[in-house]
Amino acid sequence: MFERFTNKRRRGAKRNGKRRGKPMGREVLAWAAGLRQNPWAFFVAGLGLGIVVGVALAVHRGPAPNLVASTQQAGSVPPKFAPPPSPPASAVMPPPPASPLPRAPAGKAAWQQFALAMPATDGRPVIAIVIDDMGIDKADAARVIGLRGPLTIAFMSYATELDSQARAARAAGDEIWMHIPMEPLDGEVDAGPNVLKTDLTPEEIRRRLDWALARLPGIVGVNNHMGSKFTQYSPGMTVVMEDLRARGLAFLDSRTIAATVASQVAGRMGVPHIDRDVFIDNDESVQAVLRQLEETERVAVKRGHALAIGHPHPTTIAALQQWLPTLKAKGFVLVPASALLRLELSSAG
Repeated sequence: MFERFTNKRRRGAKRNGKRRGKPMGREVLAWAAGLRQNPWAFFVAGLGLGIVVGVALAVHRGPAPNLVASTQQAGSVPPKFAPPPSPPASAVMPPPPASPLPRAPAGKAAWQQFALAMPATDGRPVIAIVIDDMGIDKADAARVIGLRGPLTIAFMSYATELDSQARAARAAGDEIWMHIPMEPLDGEVDAGPNVLKTDLTPEEIRRRLDWALARLPGIVGVNNHMGSKFTQYSPGMTVVMEDLRARGLAFLDSRTIAATVASQVAGRMGVPHIDRDVFIDNDESVQAVLRQLEETERVAVKRGHALAIGHPHPTTIAALQQWLPTLKAKGFVLVPASALLRLELSSAG
């Protein structure tokens, strides 16, 4: 049937005096033989054919799709460029400021650079009052800064607006330290973000410590927030002291547990360090705080110096408002914590 259709089509073409289609017989064979005899002609013909086919395919398929645009329109991102998953809300922490922790000039440690001047004591016993946990409650922090000084202010590492709060404290004549969360014995107690823990690698301890120290330039040193478990952990405290030594910073052991090894490790590592003598507000009533301040006086008379730690509770602030104006008449000198560092170094020398 196909043959009858072809013959009929040819007869119709002759009757009309026309030739339909291209020569596919002897002419095509002769043309191909000519190409074989001339390789360059064969190459050019093949190249032209490839170009024609490529253009035809491009026209047929249309322009290449825009992957970025199409995925954005679909509300997704290609896996290769997908951002890391967001941390849980409990792990989100305020970022460090753009400026890094200042480095002390050659020959002078950072703690000496940023310490307040040592007041004249004239042989009188000296007392340093450290208020830590500062910066979380801005109103209470401002009331502490408004007290008669010089006080030693230890800002919580994860508090916000640290730069402005620290500037206010310095302008009031107070000394600035950093209060860093460390692991307590009670695992259910939340010590705060980036807490230093005994199950962390040395690299992670350094990362968390560096995060905290980068948040507040110009500090004298650090003291521990909680830490009844971590301050007993010699390997972890060694990592902390290595970092503090490299930065020229001091350490104040809050002594949240008697078995702490913090000062022992600091001494071995050559880090200037001091210890807390009295907690003044474990009982937060005003009268209890005043009794602990009297205990601080007794320690200062006996040893020549004393260091007490309190917190920005309204009752602690009220007790300090009563007690601070009486010190001079009682024969005591209020000093920053760095003054006790100097006393320790001079007695050791």
